[in-house]
Formats: sequence, structure tokens, C-alpha cells
Amino acid sequence: TWIPESPEVFVDVADYTHVENGPVIFLSGHNTCYTLDKTGGRHGLLYERRQPVDGTNPEKLKASLKTLLEHAARVEGDATFKTPPKFLAGDLKFIVNNRGIAPNNDGTFAALKPELAALLDGVYGSGQYTLEREQDPRQRFMVHVKAKASVTVAEALAKLG
Repeated sequence: TWIPESPEVFVDVADYTHVENGPVIFLSGHNTCYTLDKTGGRHGLLYERRQPVDGTNPEKLKASLKTLLEHAARVEGDATFKTPPKFLAGDLKFIVNNRGIAPNNDGTFAALKPELAALLDGVYGSGQYTLEREQDPRQRFMVHVKAKASVTVAEALAKLG
């Protein structure tokens, strides 16, 4: 149902339900990709923006988080699942998939942290989450966000506005 209802033109769709502890469904479009995942036996949703967007970094961060949460809410409410997955909105990984503009180092983290913290303060509350950067410089820049309290997708979306 996602394909005909989406403004995105998907160029690849793959069903990996036969793979244990890995991707389940993959939708690849020109502008965005979505992957429903079950790595480690836990459901996750990956939203990947593939094309540049206009706006400031804080606007882009907010738009990305909002889009991810909106799609997570849609998956949670999708009646085609026997048991729809539930996501932990307080456990996120923020990844910049461009090593040229965001090398995985302390400088990138220092530059991004204030903008990311301003966004997350509004969702989880100031000081109510931790940020941990992926330390391996061979990996993409990634920050693991963990809220100190349980947060549902609906609660995070409501706070995000």
C-alpha cells in the first residue's frame, strides 16, 4: 500500500522476510529509502534521505526526525502485519551518509552536537538523553541517541510538533 500512496517513485522494492535478524522490507526511491529491519531480533526503521534538501541544518534535522517518526507511526498502525512492530522512539541512530561533509571525527560531532541537542531537548527534555558517537573512523558519522525514559512514537511526534 505504500507504493501507490507515496509521492516518491520507488525504483526498487525487496522483500527479505526470509532473512533472520536482518532487513525485512526495503523500498528504494530517487529521493528516499525506507528499510524495515529486524537486526538483533528487534524491529527498527531506517529512513535515508538521498537527495539534498533546502533549509538550515536545524530545519533539516527536524524534518528528517519528523519524517522518520511519521513513517514509524504508519508502520505501527499498518493492519497488514499480524502483529505490527512497535518502535522505541527514545533509541535512535542519526547517521550522516556523506564522509565528505561529515567525517566521523570529534570535530564533526562538536559542530553537530548543539543543533542536534536543541532538537532533542524539545523531544526528550534537556539532559534526558545521552549522545554517543561511533568511534571507529572507518565508519560513517553516527550518533546513538538514547532517552533516559521510555518514549513512544506518538509521544515523540506530539512533542516534535
